[in-house]
Amino acid sequence: MSTVHHSAPASFPGTAPQRHSLVSLRRLCWLRWALLAGQATLLVSCESIAGIILPYKPLLFLFVLQTMFNLLTVARLRWHATRNTVPTDAELMGQMMVDLTALSAILFYTGGATNPFVSFYLPGLAIAAAILPWRLVSVLALYALACYSLLLLEYVPLNLHNPDNAVNYHLAGMWLNFMASAVMIAFFVARLSGVLRQRDAQLNQAREQLLREARVEALNDQAAAVAHEIGTPLATLAVIAGELRADAADGRRGTTPVADYLSDLRTMEQQLELCRSILARLREDHETLAPQPVEAWLAPFVERWQLRHPQASLQSCVTPEAATQPTDTARVSQILTILLDNAARSQRSAGQATRQGPPLRLDIALEGASLCCRVTDHGGGIPPALRARLGEAPVVSAHGGQGIGLYLAQSAARQLGGNLAWHDHPDGGTVAELRLPLPGATRAADRALAPQPDFQP
Repeated sequence: MSTVHHSAPASFPGTAPQRHSLVSLRRLCWLRWALLAGQATLLVSCESIAGIILPYKPLLFLFVLQTMFNLLTVARLRWHATRNTVPTDAELMGQMMVDLTALSAILFYTGGATNPFVSFYLPGLAIAAAILPWRLVSVLALYALACYSLLLLEYVPLNLHNPDNAVNYHLAGMWLNFMASAVMIAFFVARLSGVLRQRDAQLNQAREQLLREARVEALNDQAAAVAHEIGTPLATLAVIAGELRADAADGRRGTTPVADYLSDLRTMEQQLELCRSILARLREDHETLAPQPVEAWLAPFVERWQLRHPQASLQSCVTPEAATQPTDTARVSQILTILLDNAARSQRSAGQATRQGPPLRLDIALEGASLCCRVTDHGGGIPPALRARLGEAPVVSAHGGQGIGLYLAQSAARQLGGNLAWHDHPDGGTVAELRLPLPGATRAADRALAPQPDFQP
């Protein structure tokens, strides 16, 4: 009997809405740098190209204030990164409020509501709607409406070299405004919606894993109940087998029929003792199941498995690089036991179960950042339709199995950060492959798989 230790549900770092707010703050920072570059270009070229005389002193002062504020935003992002925190909705709202205030001040000195860029309020509100709750967006919308209304009444008119071209300037400004607004909305909102879709996909994956682990937990409860109940029958059978074996070995009773079964009774006692040792391992303390090098547990594991399958032959091979790698002996042993049991049954159903037939192989090697364990049999193979479902749900196999063991093995492999796969052997049969990340590579793999923001300030 094998059980799979249940662990806490896997977490998906960086997929919560809080990470979404951190990405939003980064993009606001980079978008502000882009707008500041556009403002600098207009300050330098507006008079020479469009003939518009701007009030440079207040505009330069506003430009410096925005630059300083964005530098503070960069420092704030680094602060969040060093402390592993995320910005709150209130902080994002404050960022948007500063942007709307800066836009209002710039419009005040450049024609107020007559400035074609006055509709720049709308892209800002669209971005706010994508990253903030509706209550905060409503506050920002009311604030933008109040600023727009004031700009209808109070503003500094634009000073044009040629007032007769005011209409042309206005149309050109509206075209530039539309282009900039379309780019801002398409770039920012589309990227944010992509992050949201990615987050939803990962949340669905997390829910699926929770459902799988809930099913494994139910199977574990059943296994624990069976392990508790089976102890007494095994003890009874061991006593009966011992008495029969003693009678068969008694020379004074050599003519009795039980003497013909002496070897079988010894095998029965071995198997019963093996069952009792398996149950005893279920009660072992966790410290005795600490990770061990492959070379330390492989030989005893092969010996125990061979006792369970005396009619099968198993050859094991481990490369020197893999021999020193520490592994979770409890779960890896359980996974390999299930794979080898299925391989033995497959060969037996194909008529190749005796020791004279081709042996099963267990090969353990180091491949890149993974420990690869391959179990090879020469049975009848696995149909492609069945292979695609193995490990994902209990399925009925061709040799009478229910697929529960492989389901538990796949769950245990995933809890260790690895996975199981099955391939056809060129000479017939199946190769079951268990890949596990090395302990030092697990954290690096988690960081690599975690979604990363598009921009780093």
